[in-house]
Amino acid sequence: MKQTRISTLVSNAVATAILAWGLSELLVRLGGQLPVSTTNLLATLPVIAIVLLILALPIFRYRAAIKDALGKPADAKQTPIKRVDPFYAIRVALLAKAVSIAGAVFTGWHAGVLFAVLSAPQVTANGVWRSALGLLASLGMTVCGVIVERACKVPPDASTGSGSDASPA
Repeated sequence: MKQTRISTLVSNAVATAILAWGLSELLVRLGGQLPVSTTNLLATLPVIAIVLLILALPIFRYRAAIKDALGKPADAKQTPIKRVDPFYAIRVALLAKAVSIAGAVFTGWHAGVLFAVLSAPQVTANGVWRSALGLLASLGMTVCGVIVERACKVPPDASTGSGSDASPA
């Protein structure tokens, strides 16, 4: 599985921001209201990021144990390192990839709506704050997804030479 490229996330966010701004402008011109995120969505986005981080804790612990073991001298007593189930790691890596892509789409949506709200003739504080909080929450979701996805990657093996297609921890 290849890692999600930052350029993919940015292009998804930009395309969604343009779409959200255009849709918001169309709704206003047709006499409708600007779309504003609900409280449920604003609470759900950070919860998804937190759950992903909790699911990745065994992988973070495993990587820290390996780093500590490599830093100790050879004659020091070392405790055996409990490996992470590879099927669990691949599931967490796939979930992290999905969360980062979905977070990028939500980031673009909230950025486009925030721009439309700020450029509207009458700005409501509720719309600005909800769009800004949605933007921050979805950006946090994207960052958590990218961090966890990078943590699930196995470092390249020195014997194979290239590590372009590394599998999860």
